[in-house]
Amino acid sequence: MAAGFRSNIFDPLLVSAQIVAMQCCFYVFLGLWLVLADMIGGVHASLDQIFDYHEFQGTYDGWLVMGAVVLNGFTCSLALWWIVRRAKQCLDFTVTVYLMHLAVCVTYGGFPRSWVWWLTNLVSLAVTAILGEYLCIRSELSAIPVGSSSAGTT
Repeated sequence: MAAGFRSNIFDPLLVSAQIVAMQCCFYVFLGLWLVLADMIGGVHASLDQIFDYHEFQGTYDGWLVMGAVVLNGFTCSLALWWIVRRAKQCLDFTVTVYLMHLAVCVTYGGFPRSWVWWLTNLVSLAVTAILGEYLCIRSELSAIPVGSSSAGTT
């Protein structure tokens, strides 16, 4: 095996850049899902939908927010597959993103005391981690072409 292939050298700059990229994707995708849900539901958009746990209620508006958060898990798994590309690191990056989101939510609106907020975010975390890991495993296990059929012809 080549010395540079999948080396285990710790690169803090790469890891930091991947964390920032994942966090940006998390909020961009969540914002897009919320805008779409708000347009469909005719609800006024606000930052509270992203950061305040009081928005997670059994009302129509709350269901839209919860749906957007769960759908965000699917799009974040695609970002995880595109940015991280390592099945072994999917859970680490997913938990990091959601812990940072928790920290921002605590700063913005206080510690989430709603079991619905916790359940919704745990479901979204699980979707992100499992689907992201599945996509990364499929990429890692894809066939590596050894030779090219066009290499011998000129």
